[in-house]
Amino acid sequence: MRLTLVAIHIEPSPRALPLGPANLASVLRRAFPDLVQTHIVDLYAGQPAAECVDRILATAPDGVGLSMYVWNRHLSMEIAALLKARAPALFVFAGGPEATADQQRVQADPAVDFVLPGEGETLIVEAVTRLLQGAAPRELSGWARQAPVKDFAGMPSPFLDGTLDLARYTGVLWELARGCPFTCSFCGEARGPAGTRRVPLERLEAELDLFQASGVSEVFVLDPTFNYSKPLAKKILSLIAERAPEVQFFFECRAEFLDVEMAALFAALNCTLQIGLQSAHVAVLKNIDRTFNRKLFEPKVLLLHEAGVAYGFDLIYGLPGDTLDGFKESLDFAMSMAPNHLDLFLLSVLPGTRLSETAAGFALEHQVDSPYSVTRSPTFGPDDLAQAGRIARACDVFYNHGKAVPWFDLVLSALRMAPSEVFERFADALEASSTDDVIELQRDFVRALFQERDADLVGSLAADLITYFGHSAALMDGAEATDSRLGAYGHDIEALVARLEAGQTDLEELALAVPAGPCEGRLRRDAGELSLEVVRT
Repeated sequence: MRLTLVAIHIEPSPRALPLGPANLASVLRRAFPDLVQTHIVDLYAGQPAAECVDRILATAPDGVGLSMYVWNRHLSMEIAALLKARAPALFVFAGGPEATADQQRVQADPAVDFVLPGEGETLIVEAVTRLLQGAAPRELSGWARQAPVKDFAGMPSPFLDGTLDLARYTGVLWELARGCPFTCSFCGEARGPAGTRRVPLERLEAELDLFQASGVSEVFVLDPTFNYSKPLAKKILSLIAERAPEVQFFFECRAEFLDVEMAALFAALNCTLQIGLQSAHVAVLKNIDRTFNRKLFEPKVLLLHEAGVAYGFDLIYGLPGDTLDGFKESLDFAMSMAPNHLDLFLLSVLPGTRLSETAAGFALEHQVDSPYSVTRSPTFGPDDLAQAGRIARACDVFYNHGKAVPWFDLVLSALRMAPSEVFERFADALEASSTDDVIELQRDFVRALFQERDADLVGSLAADLITYFGHSAALMDGAEATDSRLGAYGHDIEALVARLEAGQTDLEELALAVPAGPCEGRLRRDAGELSLEVVRT
């Protein structure tokens, strides 16, 4: 039997690794070494369905498994229909979070022979056993029930057994645990098996050695609350420092479980933490079964800031009981802690979650199909949701993509504006602009804000800051082939940088102290270090 397991990623990126299909392929290789051949196909959400089907059929499959998520459901179903039309003899099955949460509707589609809900490692072996024994694929319709993996000590690693060739991918999804100790009503993890099941440390050690030896550059840790068990988290952080010190890691954490020792362990790594804040309002969070203690949250995050650890926050707009003003207050609270990035999401009422059952009680209206976005609530109407979406996009462009962290607070302080007000104003500028140059967008926008305040000199200095730090970030990210960038400045850029390095950060004082006059400065990157040279005044 030839099985093709399909992963449909959002887009090409370091996160686009087919871990789910690889886990299934790995257990099939062990269970049926001579009877089943597996092939993994990587596809992307933007590809035409016909092109995807061509890729799949090129593997000459007897059966095709589709890993279904919110972002690829429609494409997955279109692929399934085309597969049945072009190759009626093959069977198609679906798994993944979306097929699990909405099993009845997915199974009802004539293009899908059966669904494997929940964790698939045990079910795929049972399903293939039945098929090899002569069962018709349609006989498996409605047969499967969720069968969570109870003990990962008995599960093979798709990295260690060669199922996944790390040379083909730019990043790694590294699974440390399944399950979550929390019960947030908007999240599917809350409806999974009770408790958390963890991958044995011995396997993690071997995988870390492989990542280091294979030259993996980025690892995205799959554990919804990595630091819930402090002793285990500290043990794993020490293992990473010992066995894969050159690799960049990304973690999802809860602020309340941080402590000084853990912050120091994070600081010893090349890593970024993502912290799910969602809202800064206790009453709003209570509606989604979350708690929040501002007096505890802020000092815990400060531990990361003081240790020099990169961290970001998640916020959700459209939550039951929230308002546009409440969302902006949460945004301002998050920005007050100087995150390295801020991700803002529209609430999705995912099928299978507790929120999908309580949404009517909150009078939440939402799309009935993927992506299940909220469209209206009694406190967050369509116009307000649209405005929050504009703010979210403006924040992403201005702050995240614009790498504004080094200078944002300086500019904000001089403007005497709240972050949400800046992003709201930038949303207008973004829609009116025709350029894709983020640095140019930022410079023009910030300069205009200072001009409104009759502070042109300060605005010109702020524009120089944006140019300098924008070019610095572009060079240090290593995304460009060039190792230098030339920028035009309105002030003596060497003097400005020197005063910043000396700790002077008041823009009004800097505007008076730094000599004005046009110049060009070339930033160079050499062995990870930046140097600045004024080439023309």
